[in-house]
Amino acid sequence: MVGALKIQNWFQPDAANKGETILGAKIAWRHISDEKGRGVFALRDIAKGEVIEVAPVIPMTHDDIPESGNAPDGYVLDWDEDDPEEAHGLVLGYIMLYNHSKTPNMDFESDFEHYTITATASRDIQAGEELTWNYDCELWFDEE
Repeated sequence: MVGALKIQNWFQPDAANKGETILGAKIAWRHISDEKGRGVFALRDIAKGEVIEVAPVIPMTHDDIPESGNAPDGYVLDWDEDDPEEAHGLVLGYIMLYNHSKTPNMDFESDFEHYTITATASRDIQAGEELTWNYDCELWFDEE
């Protein structure tokens, strides 16, 4: 089948897509616990400096975010504070699934011209390790 995605078994029985992921993928998400929710994990070793993901960003105005706090609020990041038409960004890919850590293993870089956020390993990451970043904001949950 031309264009069909090949899949492989993942080493975690509770992977998000029933134990399978895209062949060649270096990351996959899975449920961690009812308290913590989901997280994203390395499927293979990732070297310091290696690009983990390049995620597209959909720019949004402040008026695009519902006052109720319902979606997409909570899944929107501050984007370009100098441009009210692009003050916030709805980020696609895994970016909004990565959990917070005081000692993260990846960094983000925003590209305002191409509307992307690139996640890069800030240190060597081992297969099976959860991928995390520092939210760098007031947290709405108890930090472990």
